[in-house]
Amino acid sequence: MNGCRKLAAPALGLLAACSFIAVGSAQVPSPLPSVSATPSQTSSPAPTPTIAILPPDAAPQILWWSLSSATPRAGDTLYVIVLTSSNVASVELRIGGYAFNLPKTDVGHFEGGYVVPQLPFFVSHDLLMRIIARNTAGVSVETGVEIQVP
Repeated sequence: MNGCRKLAAPALGLLAACSFIAVGSAQVPSPLPSVSATPSQTSSPAPTPTIAILPPDAAPQILWWSLSSATPRAGDTLYVIVLTSSNVASVELRIGGYAFNLPKTDVGHFEGGYVVPQLPFFVSHDLLMRIIARNTAGVSVETGVEIQVP
């Protein structure tokens, strides 16, 4: 993706050792939303929605999400895009006991790219990634996405 900047993630070694998809580096793509998923992408069932404008105290909503792959390999960059209601202040990705915030690129638009580490052979490679959106009051909503690291 053009115009990406890299951010260092302090937990790479710990993450890889604990059966987890880790952040080797985060890339913040341009703030232009994806119009639709490509055939190699996994995304929520609905087409890309318009951002819902809600008051700050309303319950947050995850409107749409997209992954560059549901089966990323070690060394691949997994790109994640999450579209939410306008009152969402942060989006967090959790896999196992680890959590990472997605950078906010525009109102209701969060995205980032994460390098997939080599997972130990004795660790399950079928993982559940939880996408958690929170408003400024701390009210949250979440959805789960199953991924497999071959």
